[in-house]
Amino acid sequence: MPDNNAEKANYPAISRQITELVLTGATDHAEAALDEAVEQFGDLAVVEVLEAMEPQIASMYLSAYDGGKLSLATLLISPKAWAMSLAYFAAIWDAEQIEEEPEILAESLFAHIHGVLFASDDLDRRAALIHEALTTDWGTTAFAVLFSTAINEIIELANDIQARGAQAAGQTSSDHDIVPLALAIARTDADAWNRVLFELFPEWQPGENKLLSMSDDHDDGYEDDDEAYSYEDAIGRTTQELLIRLRKQVPGKAKASKHLSMGDDIFS
Repeated sequence: MPDNNAEKANYPAISRQITELVLTGATDHAEAALDEAVEQFGDLAVVEVLEAMEPQIASMYLSAYDGGKLSLATLLISPKAWAMSLAYFAAIWDAEQIEEEPEILAESLFAHIHGVLFASDDLDRRAALIHEALTTDWGTTAFAVLFSTAINEIIELANDIQARGAQAAGQTSSDHDIVPLALAIARTDADAWNRVLFELFPEWQPGENKLLSMSDDHDDGYEDDDEAYSYEDAIGRTTQELLIRLRKQVPGKAKASKHLSMGDDIFS
């Protein structure tokens, strides 16, 4: 009979090894170490190792993978640990990137979130991931960033859900990848769905005002055209605005540098 206590004594060493590999950029080697841990101790051991890992390290590790290149960490990280790691996803962004490349940053975030949520067909795990992420401010903002990249589809879907309910809704005029992700949220956690919508449309009052994107009538924003929108309209935040909000939510010293090394004390 295996000695579970003896096995668990190895977990801190495994966690340190993976942390060191991630900090040096050797994510492939970290993945190999995780695979070896699975072979030796099983999936549950790796779940515990990932649970004990600093969330900023987990974020660096997971950000190296997306829906096209899955990791064992993607499949095994606990919903709570993943939700905490999302706080650090924007740590390497700077103001210039957000201003000049908002679409690229949003695409990277989408690939990460979509990859984690749809890494398996386990609906209970997907629901838990959604719930944990969207109980945090940064998780809510991160999902709002994704919604902002397909604003017309989200408006159409939100109105359909308002009219028919999440289970019956889903028919949109677009096959955009954001639709199944948005539906997964709305169908598994109604409160989470509303939190993301309110992050995207802070002035929205369901049934009382109309959802609009900044670009519905013109590209320059409504400040230059007071008659373009009325007080009854709910204007969506832009992708760039939401990226800035997400960047500001990164905890403390994790904002310090995009050039990481083991010698940088940026996460303390």
